[in-house]
Amino acid sequence: MDMQPNGWTKLLIVAVILGGLLHAIRPEPARAVPSVRATATPSRTAIRIPTATATRIPGSKVPAAIMGLVGRDPFFDTKNGKPNTVSQDTMGRTMATLGVRWVRIDMRIPADYWASDAVVDAAIAQYDYFIKTVAPREHLQVLLLVNFDVVMGVDANEISKGPYTTDRVYGPRYNAYMRIWMTRVQRILTRYGKAIGALEVLNEANRLPRYSVSGPVGNAVPAAVWAQLTATLYRACNTGALRSVCAGTPIILGGLHPRGTDAQGRVGAVSDIKYLRWVYKSPAFVDAKKQLGRWPLDGLGYHPYPVELKYVHVTTMSQAIDRVRARLRTVGDGLRPIWITELGYNVAYGHQNELEQAAFLGTTYRILAHRKLANGARDVAVIFWFKYEDFPPDSGVNAQKWGLVHIPFVDGSCAGGACYRSNGMPSLYRLAWYVYRDLSLH
Repeated sequence: MDMQPNGWTKLLIVAVILGGLLHAIRPEPARAVPSVRATATPSRTAIRIPTATATRIPGSKVPAAIMGLVGRDPFFDTKNGKPNTVSQDTMGRTMATLGVRWVRIDMRIPADYWASDAVVDAAIAQYDYFIKTVAPREHLQVLLLVNFDVVMGVDANEISKGPYTTDRVYGPRYNAYMRIWMTRVQRILTRYGKAIGALEVLNEANRLPRYSVSGPVGNAVPAAVWAQLTATLYRACNTGALRSVCAGTPIILGGLHPRGTDAQGRVGAVSDIKYLRWVYKSPAFVDAKKQLGRWPLDGLGYHPYPVELKYVHVTTMSQAIDRVRARLRTVGDGLRPIWITELGYNVAYGHQNELEQAAFLGTTYRILAHRKLANGARDVAVIFWFKYEDFPPDSGVNAQKWGLVHIPFVDGSCAGGACYRSNGMPSLYRLAWYVYRDLSLH
């Protein structure tokens, strides 16, 4: 039953949130959906709130500029083959009400190697309305993730296969996948220019999911390849052919996975920290440092999900960031800002619930927002909560209820496995919504 919180419930919410300040980490699952899990589907006992207004929840404030949110990708928000502008308007307006300053969206291009430029451009154009209209109108800066889905329908492990040769446009150490990927990303940058607030290069490339039934799981893109793509884009925007469209746009080495890889046959497991060292020792990074006088990135993306941190024996959020910061110092980049490009809590997992999700969000934002570097800058530049909305499946042991809001699923065949209410209006604003809203100094 939906209800507004009564006096007792408000006190409970405050107590849980304040009590959460004693803990930096709460258990939560990874985003990848496991093939088997023996737990039963939990019953929904948390409080449901159907409106976007509620009593303010007390607690210390954080800088507004740190408030990021992973949004619903425009790829999934189409209607009759065209952008669903009503739904995108709803998301933008809802985020503005919430106090979001940064929104991360993922560029998805359903076109294989052999697709024409016209097909690629039509797929990119699905993002025009949100990036060019909704985001600026609602004062949202866009972190655009250019991940493996820039070349949808091709196994991401192709990026790891040689031969690597010198490309006449992009330089040394490129294979076929990298050429197609880079060509599309540069078309994206040319199309949107300064409408993109920052660019995130790949997502969790140090721990790939399984792309086929027989494919490897828990393996990684070679660190030198990730470094090469990042350095190429940094050069193109700051000293190369794309200076006029993206000079000064932050280039983020995207979404380092804290767990690292699993052992693969004779190849041992590789931690996130070891992998990061390999990135900085790569020919692309070393050459860029010599030629440009600086490392070819503006921020390091990191995903400190607690369940993943457990695999590297990290038990607090402060410890997680300290660990990454220590590695950055050892590679000579100790003042590089960290961008938390994903951090979330699935209320459908195990015994987790909405009260704990709210407490985890508030605690973590406050801890990370007040960390400072030696030069006085914020240690963590932006924190992107994962996620704006729930996504399928809606029920069962693999239910994905990470969202601050729930948008009803409706009948139909849609990309991503479910159709959403066409106007995008949430039916539920979780308690974490109100914590997020009340966190920032806006």
